[in-house]
Amino acid sequence: METNNEKKSGNKLLMILSGVLFLLVLFLGYQLYNQKNATEMVTAEKEKVDTEYAATKSELAEVQKAYDGLQTDNKQLQSELDAKKEELEDIAAQLEKEKGNRSVVARLKKELETIRGLIKGYLKDIDSLQLANKVLTEENTTVKADLSTERGKSAQLEADKQGLNEKVALGSRLVAANLFADAMRGKMIGSKEVSTTKASRADRLRAVFTLAENRLAKAEEKTVYMKVTGPDGQVLSNGTDDSNMFTIGGEKQLFSSKKNVDYTGKGVEVSMFFDKKTDFKAGKYNVEIFVDAASIGSTSFDLK
Repeated sequence: METNNEKKSGNKLLMILSGVLFLLVLFLGYQLYNQKNATEMVTAEKEKVDTEYAATKSELAEVQKAYDGLQTDNKQLQSELDAKKEELEDIAAQLEKEKGNRSVVARLKKELETIRGLIKGYLKDIDSLQLANKVLTEENTTVKADLSTERGKSAQLEADKQGLNEKVALGSRLVAANLFADAMRGKMIGSKEVSTTKASRADRLRAVFTLAENRLAKAEEKTVYMKVTGPDGQVLSNGTDDSNMFTIGGEKQLFSSKKNVDYTGKGVEVSMFFDKKTDFKAGKYNVEIFVDAASIGSTSFDLK
């Protein structure tokens, strides 16, 4: 028969177990509450990141479309536009790679806003160039009309110009007008070539210019030489033998590229290239153009 002491002891144990169970339930409930809050915070944070990523991606598409619509015949300005398009490609790649990283997405969004802000300036430059071209065309028309009139008036003076042969020889020197040089990528992989400022992406170097109109120059086939000096002071060339040299001032020099041009006295567009043999180095590249054993123009550009 159970004694009073045993009953009291059993009741006490039951109360202790009930208290422990109650505390355990409270603890588990607290843990569950915290876990639920943490889950909700993670979900909310992910939704914010997804929203910012989607907004940034949509803005990127708009900016890329805007830059695709910017086109100009000015080679230097078009080179800048191509470089910005290249930056947009880099942003797109980083955005896809880090779309779950809120801080990276925010940084790319700021870079995108900066590039978007340049569009108005480029539009203004393009409009200004178009207006300038229109004015030059009109002036050229006027000059040609005046020149035609003056030629008629001076027909009787042609016989007196025979004594000016030496001056004519001096004035017959050619000029590389609007000389522009940069690096190109794309050729080595068969895609469309675009300008680049990164040495690691460059496949070849390019120089474009106009052999300016000169009615005093002799109409004949001209051999044009391009000499590119790299950041290390060395001339970029396909070799060091005589077939890769030309003579200037009685001294043989290496050239990077040469091209035969049929020159008739009128302006003619010329493009010259040097394909890479090894990776191009970062730094400044100097480009000089030669015709008839004389330098007719020079420029430079930098690769990062």
